[in-house]
Amino acid sequence: MKDRQHFLEGLISAHNTRRLLHGSPPLRWSDDLAHSAQQWAERLAKQAHITYCELSGVGENITFFPPSIDPETAVEHWYAEHEKYEFETPGWQNGTNYFTQIVWKATEEIGIGVAQVNLLNDSNENVGTIPNSKSRTYTLAQDGEIVVVAFYRPSGNNNRAGQFNVNVRKPVQLSKPV
Repeated sequence: MKDRQHFLEGLISAHNTRRLLHGSPPLRWSDDLAHSAQQWAERLAKQAHITYCELSGVGENITFFPPSIDPETAVEHWYAEHEKYEFETPGWQNGTNYFTQIVWKATEEIGIGVAQVNLLNDSNENVGTIPNSKSRTYTLAQDGEIVVVAFYRPSGNNNRAGQFNVNVRKPVQLSKPV
């Protein structure tokens, strides 16, 4: 990745653009979330498959992407789940968790980590395998891909009564120029 800081800023901007469409306030950068996200990204890059960190009170979006991915496309990959979300019946819905975490109104902070998979030069013996898996070796990430880990606080996707209705709003209609 040529310019890490520019990439991170682009990811935050892309998040906040989409949040605005749903009436959610912009996310603020959190250094401590970013530190944790970076540590987790480095771990995932070494193991070459996704596992979730599951920090208390922290939401997470995690994906391996081609190294040429731009920030807008990365966030759009997650946000595209909005096409499956049924706003008329708010609540947890399969295959929409990335989207709902992005726009979750009560979420205030974000921290992001990015690391590159290097299967050829990594000394970790577990690279490319899923530990404790009963199946054969399974590799999710390809050499050279990057893993993007976004941590959010407070976490979204709270399934208590009424939370999705309050925190995941339909996109606002933008007025068209006359």
